[in-house]
Amino acid sequence: MKYRFLLRPSWLAAIAALSVLTVAFVSLGSWQFSRAHRSHRLSAQELAARVTPVPLAQLLKDGSPADGDALGHAVTVAGVLDGAHQLLVPDRRLPDGRVGYLVIAPLKAADGTAVVVSRGWTADPLAPPPVPDGPVTVSGWLAAAEPADSASAKAEDEAARDAAHRIATVDVATLLNKWPYTSLDLVYVNALSVTPADSGAVAAGLAPVPAPVPPNKSSWYVLNLGYTLQWWLFGIVGLWWFGSYVRRLANPVEPDDEDEDDDDEDENENEMAAEDDADNEYQGDADPGITQPQPSPPAVR
Repeated sequence: MKYRFLLRPSWLAAIAALSVLTVAFVSLGSWQFSRAHRSHRLSAQELAARVTPVPLAQLLKDGSPADGDALGHAVTVAGVLDGAHQLLVPDRRLPDGRVGYLVIAPLKAADGTAVVVSRGWTADPLAPPPVPDGPVTVSGWLAAAEPADSASAKAEDEAARDAAHRIATVDVATLLNKWPYTSLDLVYVNALSVTPADSGAVAAGLAPVPAPVPPNKSSWYVLNLGYTLQWWLFGIVGLWWFGSYVRRLANPVEPDDEDEDDDDEDENENEMAAEDDADNEYQGDADPGITQPQPSPPAVR
């Protein structure tokens, strides 16, 4: 076997050393990659700005979905709650582990647009409580609209059994088909307080859903990414060089065969040259400008 020389002690030691170096290069690259991505907690000023309510329109850009910084931010929105089209969202869990329902309703603004408002959480699957009469201002935190396929199996089952009063997720596309509104923002507001006070929600014991913990900021460091690529490249180059070197040793090129081939080619060239010279000499002897002696005819007796 042509690779049998790899079983020699010296080669086994070389393979072990290369393996250790490769593992070291990969580990150093992974460590540099972990250093390249760092998380930072929000500063006191950023936290204060996050919990300071701002008008909802200020966080939405041309009706597009809110980005990551806006989600969870404190907002206010004014309008009239439409109690005739309230729905229950099943299988919603509070941070303390209790499972129940969100009570959602459309809030119609003065310009005719509407936004989904979650009035709170309840463990009672009965009809939602009545909404306040007249215009209200809802203060809460912003949440992203949910895709229809994100619902749990339990929520889908309950919504299918009572589609007129329940919906599996806060899905804006589905709500546009259920509610008599042609425009809904691609977000919803979890109410923490309502002005004037939402006496119906208080009487029904609706619990406000607390805002999520603010996410940490993250950043990437180009220098550490460069070190990551450098260490991993060292490992790849080392393995490639070793494999190429071993392959050349196991498949050497025979110089004698090349010399024999060169000699054969030289002999063929010499033979062809000799034949050309002979042809040239023969043509020179048969030059038509030179008269050749003719043999005399035999004598007649």
